[in-house]
Amino acid sequence: MLDILRRNAKNVLTYVLFGIIIVVFVVSFGPGSRGCTDARVGAAAWAAKVNGEQISGGDFEQHYANLFRAYQAQAGQAFSRELAEQLGLRRAAMDQVVERELLLQEAERLGLVVTDLELEGAIKRMTVFHTDGRFDGELYSRATSSAYGTRGRFEERLRRDLAVQKVMALLRQVIQVSPAEVREAFESDGDRVSLEYVRFPLAAARAEVRPTADQVREFRARSAKRIEAFYAESKDRFDRKKRVQARHVLFRADEGAAAEVDAGARRKAEEVLERARKGEDFAGLARALSEDPGSKEKGGDLGWFGAGVMARPFEEAAFAARKGDLVGPVRSRFGWHAIQVLDVQEPELVGLEKAAPEIAQELLQGDLARALAERRAAEALARARAGRSLAELFPPEPDARAARKGPPPVKLGGQVIRPDETGSFGAGARPTVPRLGAAPELFADALAAAGPQLLGRVYETAGGPVVARVKERTRPDPAQFAARRGEVEARLRRGREAQVEQAWVRSLRDKASVTVNEAYVRGDVSLPPVQLDD
Repeated sequence: MLDILRRNAKNVLTYVLFGIIIVVFVVSFGPGSRGCTDARVGAAAWAAKVNGEQISGGDFEQHYANLFRAYQAQAGQAFSRELAEQLGLRRAAMDQVVERELLLQEAERLGLVVTDLELEGAIKRMTVFHTDGRFDGELYSRATSSAYGTRGRFEERLRRDLAVQKVMALLRQVIQVSPAEVREAFESDGDRVSLEYVRFPLAAARAEVRPTADQVREFRARSAKRIEAFYAESKDRFDRKKRVQARHVLFRADEGAAAEVDAGARRKAEEVLERARKGEDFAGLARALSEDPGSKEKGGDLGWFGAGVMARPFEEAAFAARKGDLVGPVRSRFGWHAIQVLDVQEPELVGLEKAAPEIAQELLQGDLARALAERRAAEALARARAGRSLAELFPPEPDARAARKGPPPVKLGGQVIRPDETGSFGAGARPTVPRLGAAPELFADALAAAGPQLLGRVYETAGGPVVARVKERTRPDPAQFAARRGEVEARLRRGREAQVEQAWVRSLRDKASVTVNEAYVRGDVSLPPVQLDD
């Protein structure tokens, strides 16, 4: 859901849709409703300037509020202010009001006019103003006057939105989809395959291979250039910054805590340090007393950390200490800490000569892991060619509660190897196989298969070698083309319209003079915020 909302938030043309949504929300959420006043809509502060024309702060805030509610209608009450911030919804709202203004200016340049008759027709088609299925003039006057101050103000807003729609309709008239494109899309839709596969993970294979010291020395002697290239590509990895390993005991006292709460937390931290200096186990004290749930069960162990990870006062105290030191009490925004420094790694730029044994070990282990995974995959392929199914070759772990035990599972590096499925996929712009990623050879062979069959080779993927079987293979039915032609053409047209519209609006913006008041994007303006329902 988050991905869908994020994609929609970044669509530069959704303002056309939300211009209509504004009308839908007008009765309950318009400028005359709770949390939104006419004074705010008419605020003098500007949110953006587009070719010299100002967009008021009130207009921006009203659009953001309606956009927020529209997303909340999709996602439910779980759509909060925090989620809106993650999506960058205020930035999306700003892009939309700017692009709407660009489209309005383009409509004026092209001489597009919304007539009174067109305006009247649009209003009467809005079911929000209907009673018993018919347009209710009294409801219309009451609702628009309440929401927008005057009916005329609402009608002017709607007239501008209809002008935007006219511009977009004019653009769509030039978009064409050829019969050949429709036929190709139909055939691509029907040309699909699904796979059953077994992957032998390289990460699991690495856990099973352990190069000996002699193997590493021999590899280093014959692979000097490869080791040097690896070092050059990974130089930052060997520029080791200072790191500290520490435990802590935290007693919480927020920055705004009362003086007696703060003093009590500090006193508890002092007591922990005193007990530790007398010989008590620091980890045991952390398990018993710490108020940090993330590290309490680990005896307060925070692991290794570098600069910029911990709260600054904590970091400064830990980095100034030596291995074995007890430090504190230290005040951070979380409260008071008692700290035990377990180890210190001083900064070091590791040269090639010193790094070479580590690199050789890593590269050799990777080579051995790949060779092992490929060997296991080749063995599985040979057994599958002999007539065994992948499910038979790679059984699940037996159920401990079952009366009869099944065959033992196949493991690699302690990991159970089990068949999986890709689901249905077809030819696309890139040779990507679902769940496996880029795999051009597997992709091509799967689509070349005539029907269900074992594919006759081992395929390389980023995660490890794969043995695969075509589970289902479908081809387009020419007899269905006539029935589906309209649907396919409409889908192609919608996709092309979206691409052309976005490219065109982007070109308008590239040529325009646009200044954005970033305070509105950040949400820290003095203008009273429109009330949101979260």
